Amino acid sequence: MKKILAIIFLMSGYLTAQTGIVNPLDKVRKIADRVIKETAFEFTNVKQKAAPEVQVVEFSKTFNGQIGKGFAFSKIFVNGNMKLKYGVSYSMPIKIWVNGQLVFEKKKAVKFFYRETTTYLFKSNDTVTVNLTSGENRIVIESSLSGTPFVYLREVTERDMLMKSKFIPLDAEMNTTWAWAFLKVTPGMLAGSGGYLRTTFVDSVYSGKFTNGLSFQYPPVNELKKLVIGKDNTFKKDSYADWNYPNGALMMVLLNLTDASGDEKYHSFVKKYCEFINDNLPMLKKQYYSLHDLRGSYLRIFRKCMLDDAGAPVYPFAEISLLDKRKDFIPLVKERADYVSKIQERLADGTLCRPEPERYTVWCDDLFMSTPLLLRAAKLFNDKKYYDDVVKQVVNFNKYLLDEKTGLYKHGWFSNKKEQSKIFWGRANGWVIWAESEALLMLPKNHPGYKKVEEIFKANLNALIKYQDESGIWHQVMDDKESFGETSCTAMFALGMARGIMNGNLDKSFAAPAFKAWKAIEEKISSDGIVKDICQGTGIGFDDRFYKTRERFDNDPRGLGAVITAGIEINKLQKFMKNN
Repeated sequence: MKKILAIIFLMSGYLTAQTGIVNPLDKVRKIADRVIKETAFEFTNVKQKAAPEVQVVEFSKTFNGQIGKGFAFSKIFVNGNMKLKYGVSYSMPIKIWVNGQLVFEKKKAVKFFYRETTTYLFKSNDTVTVNLTSGENRIVIESSLSGTPFVYLREVTERDMLMKSKFIPLDAEMNTTWAWAFLKVTPGMLAGSGGYLRTTFVDSVYSGKFTNGLSFQYPPVNELKKLVIGKDNTFKKDSYADWNYPNGALMMVLLNLTDASGDEKYHSFVKKYCEFINDNLPMLKKQYYSLHDLRGSYLRIFRKCMLDDAGAPVYPFAEISLLDKRKDFIPLVKERADYVSKIQERLADGTLCRPEPERYTVWCDDLFMSTPLLLRAAKLFNDKKYYDDVVKQVVNFNKYLLDEKTGLYKHGWFSNKKEQSKIFWGRANGWVIWAESEALLMLPKNHPGYKKVEEIFKANLNALIKYQDESGIWHQVMDDKESFGETSCTAMFALGMARGIMNGNLDKSFAAPAFKAWKAIEEKISSDGIVKDICQGTGIGFDDRFYKTRERFDNDPRGLGAVITAGIEINKLQKFMKNN
């Protein structure tokens, strides 16, 4: 035993002398241990709040199982006279009045349709355009109380545009949770009324007074389950237990840390993460669809409006299914693989794209948000079509996003304008390198597209090296050294170089910049596992100021997976260089 320890000690000393790097696993394990410590697999009960963006008008919560007609009313406040468009989702015949004028009527039941296509845009059954006057405007919605009547109503806006209208309760003192009050009119009240609805009800709504004993009601407030985020957590914006793309990458990486460290606690932690989500899916599904918790915990499982929701979050489920030969996660993985293959928007040539900031925009990010799942799906389902799709995406993303002059990738490509976005964002290029390195590790080397992927990968890294700072870091805006040194992209480039050397895709000359990058990353990691200078989540910006002023959050999961992977791969690279 003493001999073994002595050999390990001497080897460690040799590697440190050669690279100046002390065991990277020590650094990244502290990060991982902090993640485990700050992850609570538990819910707390909270009172539901009104949806901040979508107006949910649910008659059945107030008049459950009752017969008759229901009327919902609220006030729309606008600052100035204006014409606004609203999306309307519904299933039953409805009428909508604004300021006493009938502006929308559907006499037949239809299939309810609502889909959030991005965080800012959604599709609905219909739209209605209304003229609003400055100040308060009264809105009334009529519905049959049969079935499960509810309406979604949302102002139609452009991406990143604030809504111009605000819905407020008819009597704010009665209830501050819901913007909508409800009134029921029975069939008997309607029979032979001789214009009752127009003369008595509608007029009384706009005057705020009711006759014949009519009174409005507010629906009961639902109690929901919300993920617990510890008050002392380093990163407080989201829980590491939630379903989103950075957590999906992070959990997948922690499985690799088990292999690198020999410590099973990381595997057990990811297993617990996957089982917690899988076991709670029925409850979470009810909250989203039946209780209309459109902005609650785990909303992205059901929203599925982009690869951020439907691709990357499922990576640990796919990986652990392969490692442990589990069958219980397979339905979830298959559903997401089918989403990537069959539902996510694509260009005519099959390139994955998004509907923002305009329709058919190709994002660098999406190469990583899709291909690691496709690679694992190919193994899980023994279907080479997924491998073929990976090659297609790598080749086509290179075609649309590569800037020939610099060899760098622009963040996006706008199909409608046939032009690239303006800026070389660090993490956009990082997502590409990480995705390509995954492809070269998992694609069969005899696949017809393997050499092409390797060729693109090598060209990308040869270009990237030219923009590495003397400190070893890469910058947020890659060709602007006045922008801040960004940790997550530096980690992605480091892991790509390390993997490329060990996998035979790159020559050993890439080891020096890889080690230099890791030394710069080490400077960003505190002794207790806190990582600095990770850029927040970022859409496609139109100038360098947008990227240079992005916030940076300590231990943002958008960079943790990359940093831990870089540490694992640099640790392996040290040993590889010693032995080769």
